[in-house]
Amino acid sequence: MHRSAIVCLAIVTAANAQTIDFETQPDGSTPVDNQQLPLDAPYAVGFNGGTLHVLLGFDVDGDGVVETPAVFEATGSDPITAFDAFGADGPAPAFAEQLGQWFLRSESALNNSAPVGILVAQYDQPVPGCAGEIWDIDGPEQWEIRGYRAGETDPVVTVLSPAGGFNGEPWVFTLADPTVGFSRLEIEHIGTRPNNQLGLAFNNFIASETVPGPTILTTQPLGEIRNAEGTETVTVYWSVPVTLTEDDVTVVTDDGLDLPVSIDVTGSGTQATTIIFRGPPGGSGGGPNDPLLNNAYRITIGGVARDASNNVLIDGDNDGIAGGDAVFTIAHRCLADMAQPAGIFDLADVLMFVESFNSNCE
Repeated sequence: MHRSAIVCLAIVTAANAQTIDFETQPDGSTPVDNQQLPLDAPYAVGFNGGTLHVLLGFDVDGDGVVETPAVFEATGSDPITAFDAFGADGPAPAFAEQLGQWFLRSESALNNSAPVGILVAQYDQPVPGCAGEIWDIDGPEQWEIRGYRAGETDPVVTVLSPAGGFNGEPWVFTLADPTVGFSRLEIEHIGTRPNNQLGLAFNNFIASETVPGPTILTTQPLGEIRNAEGTETVTVYWSVPVTLTEDDVTVVTDDGLDLPVSIDVTGSGTQATTIIFRGPPGGSGGGPNDPLLNNAYRITIGGVARDASNNVLIDGDNDGIAGGDAVFTIAHRCLADMAQPAGIFDLADVLMFVESFNSNCE
């Protein structure tokens, strides 16, 4: 596992949103490596037909006051490195364009023990949401992102990053408070990695809008299955190719017992993810495929299942905002199980069969 210094918030462009990518300073000029961003120099972006101003800096002692400027960091080898993945400050090749040439970091870096502090983005007016990326999150790193309404000390919305698992790649977060809007964003490290192996890098910041994520178009099979043999798999069809693992998928019986079902997952990185049922409910799995038969399974896809092209999390709840689990149920019923209650063969099933037969199956 490589060491990661500064976590980078690299944003994915949302429709009609203006991205602060730190390729320029607030005045439009090109940064100089290791140059500080003045605490009184806000970025200006279009918002609600006007202009939104955002000040960025670090609160290093947790007193709610920004004391330390953020620093511009050039990607690539440098005496001060924000993270070390594919070389110093080097992203995974597939995400090099997304990181760009510049990002914003804390004063702390891999080669010093200065406190990372809390990255603060202070707005001059409330916004309904924002989005960002944190790069190269290694265990035991974890980051907490919080949105605060004006004048309040408790966050109105909080998001936690995964604890590791992103080698040279961005983890994309999004926050939303559409009713009132938040005026302050904070990003704080809550993991256990020491300061001399840690920093925070911030890039491609959409200050005023959320981003959408991949959604499920359909599944196959869909809903209730009625055949003799059941089904050993269910395939999920996404709006775009999605990256995920078995850890992002949970399958349990949908009968109140919630017995776990062992699975394999194939098709990561494509638009068709297949979940293979392995072993009976409540068992250890690992044997031959075990079909869903005369039962119902509730499937949850969440974790860090994400867009394969930019790592934006799936929009599992279909609210138009990245994040949220996708939950659906598939069920199998025997061909002879024609009447309610499902799963019980009784006289009602016989009578329904006779009625159907006598009416030419109409």
